[in-house]
Amino acid sequence: MKIFFPHEIVRKEQEQLMNDFAKAIINRKVLLVNAPTGLGKTVSSLAPAISYAIQNNKKIFFLTPKISQHEIALETIKQINQKFGLGVKAVDLIGKKGLCLDPFLSNVNYGFYDACAKKKKEGKCKYYNNTKGKSPKQRAINNKRKAFLLKKFNLSHAETKKECFVKDLCPYELTLEKCREADVIIADYSHLFDERIRETILSMSKTKLEEIILIVDEAHNLSERIRDMFTIMLSLDVIQLAQREAKSVGKFEVEMAIKEIGEEIVSLGKNLSLTRFDSIVNDNDLEKIYKLAKNNFEIIEEAGLLFMARRRIENCALLKVLTFIEIFLQKNNHKLQIIERKNSLNLIIMPLDVSDFSGKVFNEIHSSILMSGTLLPLQMFVDVLGIKNAVKKEYLSPFPKENRLNIFVEKTTTKYTERNDAQYNEIAKNINEIIPKIPGNSIIFFPSFEILEKIFPKINTSRKILKQEREQNNEQKSNLIHNFRFLGSGFGGVLLAVSGGSIAEGIDFPGEHLYCAIIVGVPFAKVSLQTKALIDFFEKKFKKGWDYAYNAPAINKAVQAAGRVIRSETDKGVCVFLDKRFSDKRFEQFFPKNFQAKKSLEPKKEIEKFFK
Repeated sequence: MKIFFPHEIVRKEQEQLMNDFAKAIINRKVLLVNAPTGLGKTVSSLAPAISYAIQNNKKIFFLTPKISQHEIALETIKQINQKFGLGVKAVDLIGKKGLCLDPFLSNVNYGFYDACAKKKKEGKCKYYNNTKGKSPKQRAINNKRKAFLLKKFNLSHAETKKECFVKDLCPYELTLEKCREADVIIADYSHLFDERIRETILSMSKTKLEEIILIVDEAHNLSERIRDMFTIMLSLDVIQLAQREAKSVGKFEVEMAIKEIGEEIVSLGKNLSLTRFDSIVNDNDLEKIYKLAKNNFEIIEEAGLLFMARRRIENCALLKVLTFIEIFLQKNNHKLQIIERKNSLNLIIMPLDVSDFSGKVFNEIHSSILMSGTLLPLQMFVDVLGIKNAVKKEYLSPFPKENRLNIFVEKTTTKYTERNDAQYNEIAKNINEIIPKIPGNSIIFFPSFEILEKIFPKINTSRKILKQEREQNNEQKSNLIHNFRFLGSGFGGVLLAVSGGSIAEGIDFPGEHLYCAIIVGVPFAKVSLQTKALIDFFEKKFKKGWDYAYNAPAINKAVQAAGRVIRSETDKGVCVFLDKRFSDKRFEQFFPKNFQAKKSLEPKKEIEKFFK
């Protein structure tokens, strides 16, 4: 099979990755790849996938949680087309809300999809009407209006949105129509792993699961993202507001049904106390809520539509209740049900076994590659995602080893039972000694905002300190990153951030933008009811409870944060793991196989030698 690789030089590990994926596609396997930054995973996966898809009439889905990665995938396809004259057609599909042009609807938060469906059903969305049309005459007019855009491929979602705005068309519906002719669909995890959305995508693209070659980027996020997709919450505050809405439109039967649901939630919350904020709920306790939800689903929907029509609004509490019920009624054998008191009384349903959702996709598609720089241990992802026909591969970094220094500092910890002012002072002392030895920017990653705030006042440096805040919108985060990068062109600055957050994973800092990452503490999750339930579930199913639910996610977050430093073969930098637990033997399996770290009680001396 000829592989359409667009670049002149192919690295050895890159060539191996392409060959391995080509074999996986031919043999209808799912290839799991742990490959470090800089290997060129996007082009190495797309090149063999496109080669096979063209010859065998398959459709490629490239799924990624990062909007920036959409652009990289599009650019790669354009380069392949330019070099080989292939004419591969790609569409950039993001969530419906992100593509919505309606000035009011696009600002609806909770219940957007129900509000969108209502507006379409009532024929009040001009963008939808102009794209789809109701009568044969309307459709004929609309087909002419959108004909030119239907022929334009390889546009970013922003470009599609801009072109649709000029013609008053719905970017989402237009992109769905283009999926039919597309060779590659660049999309989010939800577009294939949420069955309700998947059915729409496959129907519009006239594709079956077995005809798909699937590429999953940043695959270490997949199981958590699927769990988030199907985790639902219903608060007593929303219940009470929905009651008032039903009463205001004279739907007293709905009012009483919702009131009964609320009474059941209050009853569940009676076991909570001033010191006990959450508790697990069993199926028997929810039986009455289940019956009320099932028997009143349709009339709650009618009441919600009536309330919104009378108030001329696009969202309401009745719709929030309906959204909860819709997922609640989907039977799932492995789920956690919690009643908690946090501001309001909340009922939370969380799936424990994501393979109920992912297994069908991976075991029915033609072939797939799951790739990430932190996909270890590989068997964990095979188990958790329910993959039957897996092939596991780990690749080495293509960058010179001498350009990176990893240090394990074995004299501090953020372990809960050992946290005190003396530990915080020792951590700050190490940070204060390290920063002056760095010839530019440093990022310090903390396991939580609480610990960040404890240590922040103790950091003494003449360099400017910037800080990630708990609540930051995209604009604020962009400004923070821009200001930090700017500091790198001068004396250097210090950015305080959190492991596992958006800065620790989704941002690149090449060249002079970053010379050092200090990972303060192992970023373990809080041992909540959710964490305990996952530990118990994985222990029963795989005998790996603590590793799968607790240890691996924490070390992966730390490795992801450290990975911000070296982003190209010319980058040079230091990663300091500031917690004595990092060097524990039990964590070795979670680090890449060629990972090497020096153990030192005086990291400043090692850093000084490295940069000389």
